[in-house]
Amino acid sequence: MMTQTFRGHMLGSPGEQSHQAFMEPTPKHIRVTFGGEVIADSKNVLIMHETNHVPAYYFPLADLRSEFLEGTAHQTH
Repeated sequence: MMTQTFRGHMLGSPGEQSHQAFMEPTPKHIRVTFGGEVIADSKNVLIMHETNHVPAYYFPLADLRSEFLEGTAHQTH
């Protein structure tokens, strides 16, 4: 069970916050399959809501099957 609280943040000039982002725990049990294989399975998923983006799920690393992960040079903030 997750115990950390996540707060949103606003970006932009005071009075003109044009970008909002926040994360929250989801009460759902989320399972991801690809090619008939379960590659992620968790009850401890966070969902990220961000202006101009579709919501995205963030899984604990322990709930991912690492043999299906591939390294990348891409970074997020």
